[in-house]
Amino acid sequence: MASVSFGGLATGLDSNTLISQLMYLERAPERILESKKSTISSQIDVYTQVTNLLNSFKTLAAGMNTATGFMGKTTSVGDSTVATATSSSIASPGSFNLTVNSLAKNERQVVDQGYASADALNFKTGTFTISGVATPITIAEGQNSLQGIASAINASGANVTASIINDGSANPYRLVITGKDTNNYTLNFSGLTGDPASGSAYTTPTITKSGPTYQAGAAASFSVNGIAITKTSNIVTDVIPGVTLTLLKEGGATTTVTVGNDTSGVTKKINDFVGAYNAAMSQINKQSEYNATTKKGGVLSGDSTLRSVKTQLQNVLTTPVAGITGKYSTLADIGITTDRSNGTLTVDATKLADALGSNFNDVVELFTKNGGVSNLDTEKYGVAEQFRKVIDRFTHAYEGPSSTANGIISSRVRGLNDTIKSIDDQIDAMEVRMERKEEALKKQFTAMETLVSSLTTQGNSLISYLYGS
Repeated sequence: MASVSFGGLATGLDSNTLISQLMYLERAPERILESKKSTISSQIDVYTQVTNLLNSFKTLAAGMNTATGFMGKTTSVGDSTVATATSSSIASPGSFNLTVNSLAKNERQVVDQGYASADALNFKTGTFTISGVATPITIAEGQNSLQGIASAINASGANVTASIINDGSANPYRLVITGKDTNNYTLNFSGLTGDPASGSAYTTPTITKSGPTYQAGAAASFSVNGIAITKTSNIVTDVIPGVTLTLLKEGGATTTVTVGNDTSGVTKKINDFVGAYNAAMSQINKQSEYNATTKKGGVLSGDSTLRSVKTQLQNVLTTPVAGITGKYSTLADIGITTDRSNGTLTVDATKLADALGSNFNDVVELFTKNGGVSNLDTEKYGVAEQFRKVIDRFTHAYEGPSSTANGIISSRVRGLNDTIKSIDDQIDAMEVRMERKEEALKKQFTAMETLVSSLTTQGNSLISYLYGS
């Protein structure tokens, strides 16, 4: 049952205000804890921002830690009507003369006669064979139509496909069999000898391997730099290493295929890499610095975890990649240097362009050394993988108190969240005591008001008694 408060009716005191002010003073420790909790929440928010920036940088670095992911090639074809070409990272720069004598062709066979309907039961029943298929194909009654024969061919496992076309004539439906490769196939319908129980004028399909409807299967014939080559496809992946050719035009058509290093693409990746690093470093600087003049600091000013992150990032910049065989072992060698005032990176565009132009593969090695190899010391990797590994040690998700994989930032954030939970528990316990304290004060003031009211009543009665008669 709630206590009754007279609010100073007897004493003239504003007891509710007095109690409120007294409780405000009593809750001073709570306000200190709330302030501490707010500070810690701000620290967690900053750690989250830094983590997101570092992870963005890590993702970018992970896409540059192997030669395949880092470097690209440019490919140009002198006459794109003759062929097209694409190159992967393993292609070597060079120029190749291409002459296409004949294109690869799949065999095409067309049943000689057209029919008024694709579904009419025009054919005899029995079996037929396709070269390459050991078991004869059965055509039963009800299946003895163009569509039925086409379906049986497609279900047979033969290395051909069957389709029906409409040529627009009086008997437009024609069965077309197309090889799936450049081999030639024989369809023998002589086993279709049975006359179904109903119908009339049953026939047996015939195919003549000549004339305008027939196309023999043939391999592509072409030459690269004068070397004669035949292939079973017009898409050629194994002649020029790392280059895919698509042959388009035959008859001795010639063109030139040129492969080069994609220096502009690599330059963009390096600039994006530097930009992502600088974004993370700038945020670290902003949140950890202290201005002696204004005597104000960032949310994490003096924080040892953030200081460790910054130090380890900078160590990657100054530690040469171990085992380099090329010309460059640090980013500074290719024109990427550190601003001593804030730790961010600056790119000397001219020096980088010179390095890519004269020693492209050495730049690639600097970023991708041992990319894809596991369990090496960090310094034995190229700078991209070094940064990826180092950042993972910062931001790896917290897995538990016994895990050695916990990121140092993740562990720090976990500790801060535990502190907030502890503060909340303390505040909850304090608030229980505060509510009891407030209730006790209300009872005390109520008792005082009651006592004063009683004394006042008695005094008034005594005065009335003494002077009333």
